[in-house]
Order: sequence, then C-alpha cells, then structure tokens
Amino acid sequence: MDLARSEFLPSEQITFQNADATALPFDDEAFDAVVCQFGIMFFDPETAFRETYRVLKRNSRYLFGVWDSERYNPFASLSFEILKQFFPSNTPRFLCSPVSCHQIDPIKESLINTGFDPIVISVHRHEYDIFDVPSFARALVYSPLLFEIRDRGSVDPEEIITALTEAFTKEYGSNPMRYPMQAILFETEKS
Repeated sequence: MDLARSEFLPSEQITFQNADATALPFDDEAFDAVVCQFGIMFFDPETAFRETYRVLKRNSRYLFGVWDSERYNPFASLSFEILKQFFPSNTPRFLCSPVSCHQIDPIKESLINTGFDPIVISVHRHEYDIFDVPSFARALVYSPLLFEIRDRGSVDPEEIITALTEAFTKEYGSNPMRYPMQAILFETEKS
C-alpha cells in the first residue's frame, strides 16, 4: 500500500484501503468507478461483481483486467514444467491461478446477469524487455508459490530460481529477455 500511495501527490486525495472484494465495506452507490487489476482470479467473481455493482453509482464505470491463458502468458506453463522437475507427484499450482480466468464468455455472462451494460472487451498483447532474468524468476518464486514450496519441504527455493532463470533464458534469450504477455480488459458500466 505504501508503494501505491507514493505514486500520488497528497493533493490528489486518493485513499487506499484493503478490502474483501466479495464483501466491500462501503455504502451503496458510493463510487464513480471501480478498478481491479489482475485480481478476480483470486476470489469468487460473481460475488465480487454483485458487490461492485452495489457500491457503484448509476452510470459509473467498472474496469478490470485478467491475464489471458498460459498459451499467451508462458510464465505459468514454463514455471509449472520446472516445478514438476522438483515436485513430480505434488506440483505446486499457484502460478496456474493468475491465468485461470481467461474464458471471456463466462465472465461476460456474469457481468450481464449482474446488470452491467454495455460491456467492452479488448485483448492487449505486449512483449516486455526483462533485463534481470534472475530477479524475474525470484519474483515468481517469492510469491504465494513460496508457501506451496515450503509446505512440500526438501527443496531450496534458490534451486528453483536457478532452474527457472535457465529455462527462461533458453526460451526467450537474455540482455534483455523478450517476454510475451497478454491480458484481457473488461470495461463496463452500471446502467
């Protein structure tokens, strides 16, 4: 939260607050806009959509993004293959979660059933230059994935980071690593 706050000037009057997206602690029709960046795959989307609808004023906007499938975001599939080498019978699956919400129609139907209209959906593909591949691999491992690794015991996370770094470099190069990612953006309104 401190990092997010540092991006705004005090005069911009932005308030940051942790909240459960499925039980928002705000009054009905309290907001002109709600934005959720790469979060809905970590909670029940239908409940969160109803809560978002409740707290939005009429004619207000809801914008959120999800990662597309692992086909377009290979950090998930490549990481899973490396993790299988270390944990063949009980492979940690956290990195599959970020790319688990890519099916557009079920999300669209949930938004329609909640009352959102119109709905604009766009796909955004980008190739990133990653100059520090070991740091990228470290960020993947030192995510909630780390809890799964530690629960299984017997493997040093640094060994996984080394293996991921080698796999990413082999597949996508280095200095910089050219890494593809793709997201789906949903833009809608409370009518």
